[in-house]
Amino acid sequence: MIDKFLENLSKHSCSSFLKNSKIGLEKESLRVDKNGTISLKMHPKIFGSSLTNTYITTDYSEALIEMVTPPCNSHFEALNFLENIIAYVYRNLDEEYLWPASMPCIIAGDKSIPIAYYGTSNPARMKTTYRRGLGNRYGRVMQVISGIHYNYSFSDEFWISYSKLKKTKKSLKDFKSEQYFIISRNLLRNGWIIAYLFGCSPAVCKSYLSGKKTTLESFDEYTYYEEFATSLRMGDIGYQNNKEEDMGVHIDYNSLEKYTASLDKAIKKPSKEYKKIGVHADGYYKQINENILQIENEYYSTVRPKPDPEINERPAKALLKGGVNYIELRSIDNNIFLNNGIDENQMYFIELLIIHSLIISDEEITGKDYLDIKNNLTNVAHKGRNKNFNLAINGEEKLISEVLEEKLKELKKIARTMSTITKDEKYIKCVEEQENKIKNKKELPSNIVIDTMSKNKESFYEFCMNNISDQKEYFFNLILNNDIIKKLENESKISIRRREELESNREESYEEYINKYFLD
Repeated sequence: MIDKFLENLSKHSCSSFLKNSKIGLEKESLRVDKNGTISLKMHPKIFGSSLTNTYITTDYSEALIEMVTPPCNSHFEALNFLENIIAYVYRNLDEEYLWPASMPCIIAGDKSIPIAYYGTSNPARMKTTYRRGLGNRYGRVMQVISGIHYNYSFSDEFWISYSKLKKTKKSLKDFKSEQYFIISRNLLRNGWIIAYLFGCSPAVCKSYLSGKKTTLESFDEYTYYEEFATSLRMGDIGYQNNKEEDMGVHIDYNSLEKYTASLDKAIKKPSKEYKKIGVHADGYYKQINENILQIENEYYSTVRPKPDPEINERPAKALLKGGVNYIELRSIDNNIFLNNGIDENQMYFIELLIIHSLIISDEEITGKDYLDIKNNLTNVAHKGRNKNFNLAINGEEKLISEVLEEKLKELKKIARTMSTITKDEKYIKCVEEQENKIKNKKELPSNIVIDTMSKNKESFYEFCMNNISDQKEYFFNLILNNDIIKKLENESKISIRRREELESNREESYEEYINKYFLD
């Protein structure tokens, strides 16, 4: 099937537009002190306002910095932009480091984690209230796991031409949304591939669990691990929504309409459990509301269909209004062995996986499929490197190595097509690199982490600390792109003015702002 489709695709004019896609990266990193302890300092003023800065902001915690590239024309351009942001950040930190791993540094419980502060405007207060709610619902420790998000969009020229190949009568907006949801479903089905090939978090400091009972094994006095784990970040101890009946979330990816309706239902349906927390008590807001989700973004998924960021509406409404604008893949660990946390080979591979997800199947996801998707990802995260590990594929148990070999064969066919279109051999090389990981599991990042810790007889903390100084030195010695640095400096200044403008607007109360946000 894939051979015939690729043959038709390569002959059609739409194939020439595949090289016009846009790529963006978002990287989260914890600011830590020289001892590897989470920083208690405020977000540095030199970066402007974390509320309104396009490139440098914060995620859950004031110490969890997030560096965001614009949509770029190539993998190299996106990676170079990210690298310059990291270097700019490093050169403006005061005796601090960026933690290189996804699983956090030494944590002294929830109280040691400062929630991000954005100012006194209504949007700023809402962002802080939302984060306070996350802490009250799930605990703060879970929220400081970091990762990398890969954003991808096909050009409108491609979609217009591809719609002719598919012989659709749908509008461009509806056709794009339909196809992006096909991509999303298949990325969910095959999300375990990312955890297996690129997972880099098989161990964690014991302080992360704060003495709670766990099935994880002791690597040493200070470290938990699992022998065959790939990405504990994507496993049971990572960030997830509770699955109890009153708090569980099921989001339907079978169409834009079903997706937005299921999100809308979750942000409006009260939860008995979250009601116990209270909304406004003791003189402050403990959460935005007592519903299953406070807002749409509370739903953690490895894949998010995203609207045009220019549409100033909450996500579900923006998607209905403008359709899907791009795909955000959120399951990527920070690779401690890479200064940027990710490299070009991985980015090329992810692009191939997205194209594969577009053309391989348009089947909807059943209730049983959703369960298999969740279990496959969780199980690969915890025990994927076991040579006898089986995946649940179409109702059958299949050896992970056999399934992966089959997927890589399909991806290699797409890589050859892309290589012909773009004259770029890196598409083929990135698949060959992953084929080597099947032949030799020792090349998997997760395996290298455990092997290095074992060889050096060091804890997860020591392993990270031994890398952190080298990374800081790398970014201090990096030859900067002056054009990018000027953009970052200008954005910092402009972001302060944007924040001041928001704070000067006192036309509506915070309560009115919240109520208006949820209006249909």
